[in-house]
Parts: sequence; C-alpha cells; structure tokens
Amino acid sequence: MADDRPPLAAGADLELTARALAAGALVGLLLAVVNVYMGLKTGWWDSGHVTASILGFAFLSLVARRRTGPPVTPRETSVALSLAASVGAMPAAAGLLGPLPALALMGREPPGWLVAALGLALGTLGVAIALALRRRLLEEENLPFPTGIATAEVIGALHAGGAERRGRTLLGSAAAALAATWVRDGRPALLPGAVFWPGPIGGLPAASYGLGIAVSPMMIGAGMLVGVQNGLSVVVGAVLAWALAAPELVGRGLVASASYPALAAWLMWPAVGLMLGAAAVALAGQAGSVVASLRDLGEAGRGAGGAGEERRDRRRLLLLSGLAAVAVLWLGWRGFGLHPLAGALALALSLPLASVCARAAGRTDFSPVGDMGQLTQAVVGAIATAEPAATIGAGAIVSGEAAQTGVSLWSLRAGSRLGASPRRQARAMLLGVAVGSLAAVPAYLLLARAYGIGTAAFPAPTAARFKALAEVLAGGAAAMPRGAAWAAAAAFALGVLLEVAGRTRVARWLPSAGAMGVGIIAPAHYAFAICLGALLAAAWRRARPGPASVHAAPAGAGLIAGESVMGLVVALLVAAGIMPAP
Repeated sequence: MADDRPPLAAGADLELTARALAAGALVGLLLAVVNVYMGLKTGWWDSGHVTASILGFAFLSLVARRRTGPPVTPRETSVALSLAASVGAMPAAAGLLGPLPALALMGREPPGWLVAALGLALGTLGVAIALALRRRLLEEENLPFPTGIATAEVIGALHAGGAERRGRTLLGSAAAALAATWVRDGRPALLPGAVFWPGPIGGLPAASYGLGIAVSPMMIGAGMLVGVQNGLSVVVGAVLAWALAAPELVGRGLVASASYPALAAWLMWPAVGLMLGAAAVALAGQAGSVVASLRDLGEAGRGAGGAGEERRDRRRLLLLSGLAAVAVLWLGWRGFGLHPLAGALALALSLPLASVCARAAGRTDFSPVGDMGQLTQAVVGAIATAEPAATIGAGAIVSGEAAQTGVSLWSLRAGSRLGASPRRQARAMLLGVAVGSLAAVPAYLLLARAYGIGTAAFPAPTAARFKALAEVLAGGAAAMPRGAAWAAAAAFALGVLLEVAGRTRVARWLPSAGAMGVGIIAPAHYAFAICLGALLAAAWRRARPGPASVHAAPAGAGLIAGESVMGLVVALLVAAGIMPAP
C-alpha cells in the first residue's frame, strides 16, 4: 500500500517499528490462546484491545529502556495494538470457536494445515473489507466504535503516565490465576475443580448436575468483564436447565444418564432456540442496514490521497481480496465439502453481512458475528446444499470474515484518534492475520486433544449452535432428541419476547437471551462462577468507584489470561506424556 507520509525518524514519527511489531506479535499470541480457551469454555471471546494496549505499551517501554532507544510514541502503541488484536481475532476468524468444534462433535475434522490456510484467507478478506469500509464508516459517517475510542483513551493515559497501576494489576491477577490453575489442575491436584451444593436434587447428588461454583479464575474474570446483567442472566439459564429441567429429563427417561454429555445433547436444543429467537429479532432490526451496507461496499478502495494513489490502493485491495476468495472456495471444498458454487454464494453474502456487523459494532459496540454466520448457514442449506458439514462451512466463511472486520475497524478507530497511519495499521493487521493463523490452530488442537470438545471442560456453546442448525437443515425435527423440538420452539418464542422487550424501558430488568443460552449449555458451576465475578466487580465499583474504574478491567483480563496460559501448559504436558489426562 502506498504511503504519502515521510520516512520514519527517531522521535515523534515512530510508528511501524520492529519493536512495535514484536510487541504486537507477542501480545497477540497471548490473546489468541486466551480466546481459544475462553471461547471453547464459554462461547465468548474478547477483542483484547484494552489488554493489548496495556501489555503492548509495557513491552515497548521495557525495550526502550533496555536499549536506550527513543521514547515510545502513541502511534507505535497503536501499531502494536492493531497487530495484537488481529492475531487475537484469528480463533474466531478461523472458525476455531464454532464451526471447527461443531465438525469435531459430528466426527469430522479437517487437517490443521487446511484450517490455518482457511483462517489466513478469511482473515485477509476481513481486513480488506474493513479497509474498504474505513472511509465511509469512520470518516464520512463518523460512527463511534466505542471500543476503539476507549482504547485510544487508554493509550493516551498510558503515555501520560498512567501505565504502571493498570499493568501491575493485570500482571498480578494473571500471576495469581497461573498459580491457582496449576494447584487445581496439577498432579496431584490440591484444589477441587468446583465446590458443589450439598444435598440431593431429584434423588441424585447436586454434583451430578454440576450445581455449584467452579474454582476458576477465568470464569470469575469473565464475570468481571461481562457485567451484572449478563452474569445474572447466565445463572437464570443454568437454574432453569440444570436445577429444574435436568432432573425432570433424567426422571422421565428422556436422557440416558445424568452425565454432562447426555444432558447437554438434549439441553442444547432449547439453548439454541433461545439464542436464535433473539437473533431473529436482531437480524430483522438490521434489515435496513443491508442497503446502506451495499452502498458502503460500492465505496471500496477509496483512499485518502490523490486519484492515482486511490487507484493503486483499489487495485491492490481487489487483487488481495481476489486471491483470498479463490483460496476460500478451494479450501471450503476440501475441508467442508462445500461446492464452489455454494461457497461463492456464501462469499457473496459475506460482503453485505460483514458490513452489517461493522455498522452494528460502530453504533453499539456489539457485532452479531455468530448470528450472521448462522443466517448464511440457513440460506445456503435452503438454496444450495443441506449437507451438514457444507452448511457449517458456509457459516464459517461469513462469521470468520465478519469477526476480523469488526476487530480491524475498532483498531482503525483507535488509530484515527491517535493520528496513526491507516496504511501502516493495515500492514500490521495483515501481519497479525498471518501470525494468528499459524498460532491459533496448534493451540486449539492441543487443548481439544487434552480436554475434548463437548465435554464439561470445553462445552463449546457456539459449536452447539452450528451443529444443531446443521442437523435440522439436514434431517428436520427427526434429528432432534425426543421432546427437544417442543422445548426448542418454546425457547425460540421466549428469545423473541426477551429481545423485543429488551428494546423497551424494562430492558434493564430482563435477562439477556444470549447469556441465558450460554448458561443452559455450559456446566452450571461455570455459570455461578461467572455470576460471582460480576457481583464482585459490581460491589467493588459501588464501594470504591475510583480505583475500580482503573483496576477492574485489567484484573478481570489478567485472571482470564492466567488460567488460559496455564491451561495450555497443562495441555502441552499431557500431550508430551509428562502429565496424565485430566
């Protein structure tokens, strides 16, 4: 990409430097591991912009002091952030949190090299779409992209001298989580995995239904970040599913046993119905954005420089996108059995749908990536093919591109507030896609082999959604367990009602349908730990609003990062035969 700015010089113009790229890559690798681990456990993942800002700045400052180099600039931190966030988004872009584990649950797994290559192609397309939309959404319409603005403010505060306290909090909570996870998962384990309620439920111990609180720094940290409403919503879903429905299912013989896999195979249907009901309303609300999104894409390639520069940027963008699109078609065919014509339909849908996600992220800071992926899955299943793996592959194309598009636009918004060069950010983001595609897949494979997919350790809620829809598209209601169709239909209606009511004045008093769905699929003790974290953070903010505003988010992020890293270490030890499988 062309750049009309002068060459880099020592001092204030430092931006795309080797130390910024190194910092971004290292922090991004951490974010990728965190997102694989957290996504398989909870279905949620974090763009990691604030975490990347703090850790990237700390790394850059350390290098500057050790090598007596020029001071770190906000633009350098912005480049490091852009690369790190791009790497951290690759688990979602490569389908490692939904489509790939859905295939694993169905007994079909593409080779790792193919998944990495597909992630590289989809991530590249996602960055290209973000660059195409940048001028329209960031400059002309000036959409806020709140995460981007918040990140720019954090970077500004770090460079003004506010780095030490946030950095110490994040690293301290991460160290505590590392130690707690090792004590819990080491051999011998000195901490239990959960503390269960005393007494029986439906004639069986409460532990049979997972009713208790997980001893999990990650879950507590996730609760600190998702807020009280989501934390309580997860618990509502868990109580309905595991304290009320599960004993009835066992008592009536609708499931074979009180084990987590047997119960989750039935409960995932109402969970998916609930989330899809809410998604249907959200998608209807986004319908008006489709026309605007197509207009946005008509602006693709417009640059900020002269006419000749614009044409060069447009040609390079289109060439890069074309090569990535061809790769997606071939890899989708090889890995998912997705016919190139069906793949072309998914690619065509990905352009407006990724733009719809971008507009939603710009206005609300929420990007309905999974919803758009499942919409594509349904459309391709209805028009082109109902083969389960193929429809999952179609959904993976849209959800992967949209995930990287949203993360890239958040980074570009932060950069625009700091005066960073979009072209230099783009180079960092594309490098991040390459680094992430190489790192995220091995992390996923290690964790999947050590803990399993669809287990109590890794329930993979997003994968359950993809798998359930694929089975319905292929076999209709006959593919569902006995009684699950009625439960799914009732849950769908409830999801619609909650989403509609959530747009009124009573929204603050209603549970979130999406969070309730997570509580239904995930083990109940995870849900109670998430809620505990949310309540602790809320109490902290009420008692000490000043310190909490500075330390709560870094503390939660550190707890998540610490358990994720130690979880990967344990998986490596299991794979090497040094430690027995948990």
